[in-house]
Amino acid sequence: MAKVSICVPTYNNVSEVERLLRSIYEQEYTDFEINISDDSTNEETVKLVNQIKDGMLWREIGLAQKAQKHAQTKLKYVHNDTPLGHIHNWNSAIKMAQGTYIKIMFSDDWFTDKTSLGKFTRMLDDEPQAMIAFCGSRQVMLDGDKAQNIQHVDQKHRQLSYDRYASQEFIQRLQQDYRNLFLGNQIGAPSAVLYRRGKNLTLFDEQSNWASDMFLFFELLQQSAVFVYTQKPLVTIGVHDHQYTESFAQKDMRIYNDYRYLYTKYQLWESRACREYFTEKFIIKYHRGVKEAHALKIERDLYWKKWFAEQKETVRCFIHARLHANKK
Repeated sequence: MAKVSICVPTYNNVSEVERLLRSIYEQEYTDFEINISDDSTNEETVKLVNQIKDGMLWREIGLAQKAQKHAQTKLKYVHNDTPLGHIHNWNSAIKMAQGTYIKIMFSDDWFTDKTSLGKFTRMLDDEPQAMIAFCGSRQVMLDGDKAQNIQHVDQKHRQLSYDRYASQEFIQRLQQDYRNLFLGNQIGAPSAVLYRRGKNLTLFDEQSNWASDMFLFFELLQQSAVFVYTQKPLVTIGVHDHQYTESFAQKDMRIYNDYRYLYTKYQLWESRACREYFTEKFIIKYHRGVKEAHALKIERDLYWKKWFAEQKETVRCFIHARLHANKK
């Protein structure tokens, strides 16, 4: 049984799947299995898997034999007869896992270099109390209109990219109280995480939507508030217009409902910081009113304080806009 289970949900994106699998087989660390749950409506991914098992892929870079030998026994593939949908497919890949460590890898992401998986594994090996390890990430713009805040060009894939990682302020806040994750997720995308199996296999909450990654992280941090991290970009995240989160509008009620569910599921009203954040960023922003605040155990004085602050800011912006218009 492999130590690390790499879990890959896929959907009609065989070229991205190949890029990811190649980055996996390039790893120096080799004690892993690969579990692919395929929601595709075509046969392209299964053909790719068969090419790997037959040793027909990557011959030109000398990777074919290594990949073929591994794939014969440690690559599991399931093609779902009916697409399961985003989060259900993610969990389907995780449920195939047999390893001690779970490594979710979305198929449009990949390992940054050949040492990435080994560094991930050592983080959890060196801290037995930790349930979760996370890293920085290299954000690669796969769509031209997303090319902003660029630091350099990724020479391997010829794409504009920049690196990001959790701030020291975020790390300190998370160490003080893991519930502070609610105030803003800097752990990153699920692909930037490796986690321990624990007593039970931790899955994504299938009732979640926008904040599905945070539900997973909360589940892990509830089991142990100890975590390990590195600023190094061990994974590369492909950023494009077809990502799941891009299907949500700016003030989509699904976002509100997701954070409300997160707030209630983990009883975050017990944290003053979480009550303040939810009041300002959700109750007030989405115009949910004082009755909703009361139902969520938010004090009336806190609600009205945030409400008046919002009205003051609205008036300030209106006056600024009028003055700017008059100058024109």
